[in-house]
Amino acid sequence: MKLTISQPELAEALTTAKCAVSAKPTHPILGTLLLTCNSKTNRLNITAFDLSFGIHTQCDCNVENEGTVALPAKLLTEVVSSLPPNEITLNVENELAIITHSNGECRILGMDSQEYPELPEPIGTTIKIPAAKLRSAIESTLFAASREETKQVLAGVHFKFSPTTWEAAATDGHRLAVASGTIDSAEDIASEAAINVPYQALIELEKILSNVSETSDCTINIDNGIAVFNLPNIRVISRLIEGEYPKYSSLMPQYFQHEFTTGRKAFDGALKRVGIIADKKDKIVKIEFDNTNLQATISTESQDVGSATESVVIKSENSSQNFEIGFNIKYLNDALKFISTDEVMIKANKPTSPVIINPVGGILNQLILVMPVQIISTQSKESTQETTEVSTEESENTIATNETIATESDSNTYLDNSSNIEPEVPVITKTGADVTTKTKGRKKKLQVA
Repeated sequence: MKLTISQPELAEALTTAKCAVSAKPTHPILGTLLLTCNSKTNRLNITAFDLSFGIHTQCDCNVENEGTVALPAKLLTEVVSSLPPNEITLNVENELAIITHSNGECRILGMDSQEYPELPEPIGTTIKIPAAKLRSAIESTLFAASREETKQVLAGVHFKFSPTTWEAAATDGHRLAVASGTIDSAEDIASEAAINVPYQALIELEKILSNVSETSDCTINIDNGIAVFNLPNIRVISRLIEGEYPKYSSLMPQYFQHEFTTGRKAFDGALKRVGIIADKKDKIVKIEFDNTNLQATISTESQDVGSATESVVIKSENSSQNFEIGFNIKYLNDALKFISTDEVMIKANKPTSPVIINPVGGILNQLILVMPVQIISTQSKESTQETTEVSTEESENTIATNETIATESDSNTYLDNSSNIEPEVPVITKTGADVTTKTKGRKKKLQVA
């Protein structure tokens, strides 16, 4: 095997493929990159595959002798990336790779390429989506996926395909993000196809998509628990997550009593500044939507730090009443971070029901659902605090799934995959400067300032 290739082009291809090499491979061959060159096409093929996730990329070269070799991924990438940006020669003899460049040469011992596992070749469903839309869909949903090993089915993005439309969704129990669009070309989809793509595979796919031309398409092949994302010169292969994804569509309200529009950057900036003062553990903020003065007032109070209040201008779209609601500030910040439009629309009903945040405009249909935290004030009567509580039956503060719903100790967690557990409702109770987190049916109180 002997070829000549541009150093910058080879370094970029190796860096891309290396992302699929495990830091702790289960077998030595899985810690290598498979290099194969073809004299007819004058192309160098580079493959990385850890049996669950793989990347196959190509680059142009001048092939003198065809061949294949498996070389240590980390070492090869570091060596090539450090070379001068000129043409280099790669010559392989008996699994020894000799890299010759303008200032010298480097020798790397490889492994038997026959041991390298073959990449799967799905031959089932084929879908074509514009690369820009797929990247936007991943970016606007992946942040909401679970990172917990106990919620494996939620540790990625759920894609649904029909002959004319597609939808991507992710949830970790605190929030739900959904993006959808139309399909330009779909083959062999009689009704619907659905897949759960793992978090790590989508992280790498998003990086690759960000460097692909805006006019490029991504062709997705699905078959036998495998999905392959085909892009110009690059292929990403991923095993899929097994298990049934929650039926999240039943959660989204069809009607809203309150709809407000506001500037995304102004709203996000106000939240971040108020968040500096918010209690470091619970990070709870209260938002009062004033329909009369057309402003939203964001406030928080921390016994050990102080208090903060900020206002932003709003436009009332469908509301004649003032409205007050509480949130964990982290989930609002995350929602606004992954919306790219200048304005957002906030839709709500009761302080205990899901809130929808939509971008105004954009290339995709996108929504982010955030569960609120109810804030209830208390009054002292004859040294006895009377606290208003909300019953589980009255509240809609849950993410409904086809599996189960449960409330964890975190005051803003709503979805779980355990067995039948009746959902409980988090309530933030305020007494003067004190705030306590209460859940109906529990005796223990958590002092949070």
